[in-house]
Amino acid sequence: MTRPLRARAPRATRPDLALLALGLVACVAFPGAAWATGRDFADETLVAEGMRRGETGLELGADARVDSLDQLQGWFAGALEYGLTSRWVAETVVQGLSRGRGLEFAGWRLESRYVALEQPKLPFSVAAAAEYEVESNAAKHTLYERVLTPRLVVTRVFSGTFLVTGNAGIAWELDPVKRSRFAWAVGARWPDHEPVAVGAEITHEPLERATRIVPQVTLQLPNEMSIRMAGGFGVHPRPYRFIARIIVERELEL
Repeated sequence: MTRPLRARAPRATRPDLALLALGLVACVAFPGAAWATGRDFADETLVAEGMRRGETGLELGADARVDSLDQLQGWFAGALEYGLTSRWVAETVVQGLSRGRGLEFAGWRLESRYVALEQPKLPFSVAAAAEYEVESNAAKHTLYERVLTPRLVVTRVFSGTFLVTGNAGIAWELDPVKRSRFAWAVGARWPDHEPVAVGAEITHEPLERATRIVPQVTLQLPNEMSIRMAGGFGVHPRPYRFIARIIVERELEL
């Protein structure tokens, strides 16, 4: 989701940030909520867990990113999750960004996950996941970037409240150059499934040689709404020094 910029970027404008506020309000006000769907971590560390068959989740998120040139960028994302079965989940994401010239199309992403083994029958849950991401020239350079990342996800909940998950996979860049690198992420959250939970994750994006430490908090609010808030600090100052993120999630009854 995070990619470097090659040119000095202007600061995001107030109208662009107002667009974020309108999107979040629309998500909160959306009728027909039943159960918050988000179980993954804020920086996309996955949890080996499915959804109910036919369950549809809406997710709206926004970032305030400070890049290596100390310039502020606004990133926005809308996502839909769908439970194909109780073990098989599909998700689609559309992204936009603002660098002071208004909202631009940044790219899209498709993800699928299948939970092969589950707790408590086994000591841990195991899932296989794959993500295909296309990033536009507004996000990075003159050519579109295409990356395919298959992952193995292993998750365990200790004593019913302490969740630990780990991801491992290979990031294959298909365009504009062909290369591959080992990608990994780990995360922990406590107390899981409670109204307020705190956690942290460490994610490594090998194609950008970027590693982030991301403390976060998850809130379960009235009307079956979930909010995740996080701040990501880059171990290396590329491509971003800091990312502040908020994600609002609700389930849709279609």
